[in-house]
Amino acid sequence: MKKSTVLLTANGSGAEAVFQPITPPTLKHKIVADVRAAILTGKLPPGARIVESRLARQMNVAQTTVREALRDMEVQGFLAKYVNRETLVRKFTPVDLEKLFRLRLELEGLAVELAHPNADGKSLQPLYDHVVEMRRAALKGSMPEFYELDIQFHQQLWSLARNEFLQRAVTPLSVGPVAFVLAGMRAPLEGNYVKVAEDHADILDAFKTDNAGDVRKVMEGKLHGWQAMQLRNLRKVRTFSL
Repeated sequence: MKKSTVLLTANGSGAEAVFQPITPPTLKHKIVADVRAAILTGKLPPGARIVESRLARQMNVAQTTVREALRDMEVQGFLAKYVNRETLVRKFTPVDLEKLFRLRLELEGLAVELAHPNADGKSLQPLYDHVVEMRRAALKGSMPEFYELDIQFHQQLWSLARNEFLQRAVTPLSVGPVAFVLAGMRAPLEGNYVKVAEDHADILDAFKTDNAGDVRKVMEGKLHGWQAMQLRNLRKVRTFSL
């Protein structure tokens, strides 16, 4: 089947996101992946308006399927839906990120503490593999790829806590905000992302201790460092992203 290319223009931004018509069986997941990629590359910048009916026509899918996909992205923190039913790509201020990190510090600290008794060599090996891939992405300067690997790392780590309520609570504090900071950066990012990848290995190494509290301290220390880096990057580029 011949592919056709369609455009979705972010209102007032001058940016264009290119999407392809898609078919079952993974419609919702494909919509999420395509819209997320457009956000991460800056083609759908913070504040861009997303119209369900337009997106459905461009992707050649049912509007109800688009609505479900956008609802998932809202839960993940990528989008914000307002009372008048307008859906926008989420924007964050430095103050927003500071508030989010305060909660993330508590919840991710708790997550690794709960994960400690469930972590062993077998369950941690896929996470070490993710660190290797994160380092490669950092060396290439591929921030969208780095972001995807980073989120996958944390989601797998949260799953070891075996508490689905915690996972639901921490997801919107981590997924969307981090994407916002990395998305479409036109200014050079400040910070050594190879070091960030190695920070994740340090967290895994901390699981080798007998004390769950030690793992929590390591996680909290790394989060403080990542928070400072993200706030520096956001303040540096806020003139074009906010």
